[in-house]
Amino acid sequence: MIKSISILFVLVPYLLFSQSISGSYFSAGSKCKISLKIDAMNHFVFSSKKDKKIQGTVKVVKENEVTYLDFSDDIGGVFSNDTISVQNSGNSGNLYLHFKACDEKYIHLSKKDFREIKKR
Repeated sequence: MIKSISILFVLVPYLLFSQSISGSYFSAGSKCKISLKIDAMNHFVFSSKKDKKIQGTVKVVKENEVTYLDFSDDIGGVFSNDTISVQNSGNSGNLYLHFKACDEKYIHLSKKDFREIKKR
């Protein structure tokens, strides 16, 4: 009985605080109209208003308390509190631009549940 209670105290916080990356994400507070869908098998599709689609399988790397996401085409991001932050463009030493329709350096994508998506 004591063993069961001990395991419960260890497992419950883990389950409460572990977040799933699967879901639908939309650009938050941005002029960029980019969406991202990630399924339970970590397959993803980035879509922009200009019909650019990038798809593949996202790799999830947890380091200390930070969750890093590695998409294809050298797109990387950080996952925290149902938000994915992606660096869209580089600097003078490392020039790149992932989404040309968006001129912002960082894109923040927020997870929306099914009911919120239907309202859009």
